[in-house]
Amino acid sequence: MEVVAVLYRVKQFFRGIFASRLSKDEVDFVKENLPEAAWELFFQMNRADRRHSMNVLKTALELFDDGFREQDFPYLSKQDAGNLRQLLIRCCLLHDVGRGSSMGPIRKSIAVLLNRFFPVWSRRYGRCDSRSYVRGLLYRYYHHGELGGELLRGIGMSTEAAIISLHHKKGRGNMLPENRKLLSILKEADSLN
Repeated sequence: MEVVAVLYRVKQFFRGIFASRLSKDEVDFVKENLPEAAWELFFQMNRADRRHSMNVLKTALELFDDGFREQDFPYLSKQDAGNLRQLLIRCCLLHDVGRGSSMGPIRKSIAVLLNRFFPVWSRRYGRCDSRSYVRGLLYRYYHHGELGGELLRGIGMSTEAAIISLHHKKGRGNMLPENRKLLSILKEADSLN
């Protein structure tokens, strides 16, 4: 394993273990930008994932503000661009809801290590959900995007679901070009945090 990759994972682990609680302003921000049914999904995530989502959001908004050029999408009005920014906010806040409350930093670290050292076995073993500790852990690790998408479709957030379902996949799916751009921003912001 590369030294840089190891250091990144160690840093990620400690950021998760020592993740700070959301401030009152951050909680208010979440409630202002998500429908009530989505708040529940957001606040069911563990503290580390909630903090991670806020960090991803900050990075994504910087990328959006720096890289979403109106000339790339001339058919969009100013209001449409504002709506896309709001869609990005919702996607960032909800991108890891499929992990649920049980996938904390320690369980995630176990999955990361299994994936790193036993990738073929881990992928095969994690193909289906199970009450088995390891199989259930790997399933949630590999499929949390799709699981989150299902949860979001269940509360009527189909556009967010389509984007979030693909945020750990290689392709960009069959969606509008501006939504593909949001997916690219989400993927990059997630990888930086």
